[in-house]
Amino acid sequence: MSDFKLRMEIHSHTDYDPQDWIEHSAEELIDEVARQGIDILAITCHRALQWSPQLKSYAEAAGVLLIPAVEASIEGKDVLIYGLERFQHPMSFDQLRELRRQDPAVLTVAPHPFFPSNTCLGNKLFTHADCFDAIEYCHFYTRQVNFNAKAVEAARKLNLPLVGTSDIHFLTQVGKTTSTVQVSERSFAAVSAAIKAGRLELHTKPLSLGQLSLQVAQMLWMKFKGSHLGRRQASRTAVAS
Repeated sequence: MSDFKLRMEIHSHTDYDPQDWIEHSAEELIDEVARQGIDILAITCHRALQWSPQLKSYAEAAGVLLIPAVEASIEGKDVLIYGLERFQHPMSFDQLRELRRQDPAVLTVAPHPFFPSNTCLGNKLFTHADCFDAIEYCHFYTRQVNFNAKAVEAARKLNLPLVGTSDIHFLTQVGKTTSTVQVSERSFAAVSAAIKAGRLELHTKPLSLGQLSLQVAQMLWMKFKGSHLGRRQASRTAVAS
């Protein structure tokens, strides 16, 4: 079978997220991803695995391959983990190493590692480089300010591929930065292997001043709602049967 390319959005959040106040549901996100012709989606809620056979079937009916994933907090740092059937918070980097040893198909990506937040990996990316298969290139940048620059340099030093994502918190962010991956079959195993092998292309362009202003306003509104309207359940686990 000859290889073909699939477009991916593999960093996204929904109203299942216990940390951020997201307005759209998983189904609404899947519908928008499908509308834009994106083939692969991973929902990566903070510390919460949102995946089920029913949600997978909903995505399949829309022509989307749904990958089980989570944005874990590991020793206080954000880490994207893909291919899990279960997730238990908290997790240490040593536990992540053991998980990867037990299941080599598991994929781990360093999200926005050098953005100005204490939950971003920063130099711990180098300390725990053996825990990662790829580094994220996040959509949130302009021509003047781009915190991805250090991620590009880290990818070069560590010989790891860059994966473009939109880190979706609002449906208007879908498709802003993506990657296409070259695979021989439409499955998580094939996607994971292709990313690890670097068989992917980054598709991105900087935000305009207007787009940046809109996203900043949206994020501030999201933070306001989260702090004034109450937070959702602090810890959730969805188990795939």
